[in-house]
Amino acid sequence: MKKGYWMALALVLVLALGVFAAACGGSTETTTTAATTATTAAPATDTTAAPATDTTAAPATDTTAANTTPIKIGIAISLTGDSAAPCAQIKQGFDTEAKFVNANGGINGRQVELVYVDDQSKMDTATAAVQQLVDQKVDVVIGPFPQWTQAPTRDITQNAKILHVAFGPPLLSELNTDQSAWPYYFMPATGADGCADAYVREMQADGKKNVLAIGDQMVISQEELKITDAVLNQLGIKCTLMSDSWGLGETDVTPIANKIAAKAKEIQPDAILLGSNPVHVNQMTKILRSLGITAPIYNQGSGSHPLVIFAPAGNDPKNVAGDFAFGPAIVDPTQVPDTYKAKADLVAFVERWKAGDGAKEPFASLFLGFAYDTFHLAEAAIKTAADQTPEGWAAAMTKVDWWGAQGHYVFSNTDHVGGHGGFFQWQYTAEGGFKFVRDLNAMTDPVNLPEVTAAVKAAK
Repeated sequence: MKKGYWMALALVLVLALGVFAAACGGSTETTTTAATTATTAAPATDTTAAPATDTTAAPATDTTAANTTPIKIGIAISLTGDSAAPCAQIKQGFDTEAKFVNANGGINGRQVELVYVDDQSKMDTATAAVQQLVDQKVDVVIGPFPQWTQAPTRDITQNAKILHVAFGPPLLSELNTDQSAWPYYFMPATGADGCADAYVREMQADGKKNVLAIGDQMVISQEELKITDAVLNQLGIKCTLMSDSWGLGETDVTPIANKIAAKAKEIQPDAILLGSNPVHVNQMTKILRSLGITAPIYNQGSGSHPLVIFAPAGNDPKNVAGDFAFGPAIVDPTQVPDTYKAKADLVAFVERWKAGDGAKEPFASLFLGFAYDTFHLAEAAIKTAADQTPEGWAAAMTKVDWWGAQGHYVFSNTDHVGGHGGFFQWQYTAEGGFKFVRDLNAMTDPVNLPEVTAAVKAAK
């Protein structure tokens, strides 16, 4: 395909990632639009074994007549709007796994029926979409997609007493909140705690002593670098955090690259932490190298998106070859250690997707993992609930211990995030791929360094 197409897709991805920047000036819509609905009843086409779930909850022991009605999972994602491009692959992930689970007997003998509504990447429409799912009496709600639309929908599902699995990630304020106040609401994605922890572990492992850090306006970028800066300096690794940032819609990052280069020439860092969305990573790196900056660049989790090294979008892999990003197992499940408990399941999932909806896709992105994890976490809660009611499912979720595309989730009554790590270190290659380097916090125990945990609790 032509470069212009991929550049347009890149712009859409920027807008999609912009949903995480609400605290940095994101706007909300004031007009409510009726949400559209699509229902998918998946055929049985796959007879391989279902993904293994590792839970601490006891399996259901109810001896009453089996319920054979379909389990309706309502999914609010951006079928249209700014986030439609990444949500297309999220939808493919849900469809792939619904077909797979139904082909293997469903969940507790019940087939899964997916009900989609369009959140249109807008606040009011996202709220209306979740309300519509509740009105349609779905059994589980997943979504909406934009991070900043999720919290306002929480009260809807709480009042309706419906298990609600959001995409996350949590803000620092949510990490420091007693989450038992939301008995039906879960947000399984690693926030600033796990991201900062990954950065710190990278700097320690690579022996860095003088680090320069800067991030774009995404909330996750700013929050993770705030924690990283505090912890690195506490551990004796000098970190200089620049106050400058850049907007997600920037088409020319030369001005901010010039500022980074000037600061780098002043302090001579042995590493640069670039908290950037994937669209800007390649061009930012190219400019920095042209200005004589040779320090290795370490990108945040969104930097492990394949778009960074996707040549048809104008991103020459050679510009970033040798630099790094932290990212979850879904970046390339075939390369993660065999001891990662979800490895075989993830490899099989990607193969299922490529054999179906993903056959014409240029790459498997991080977004594919969003669908895999939220779907199978809901499945794990339903399968292991002693009481097969919405209350029982929500209670079972607090006991789920499960490995997925984005890491190891361990929920509790007070921790409804579950995942606080899940990252490996990856290195970009000149051939346009990712090379596995090491585990950061995907398989560590404890997941986060004690200094990171303390810094998160102290954050305001």
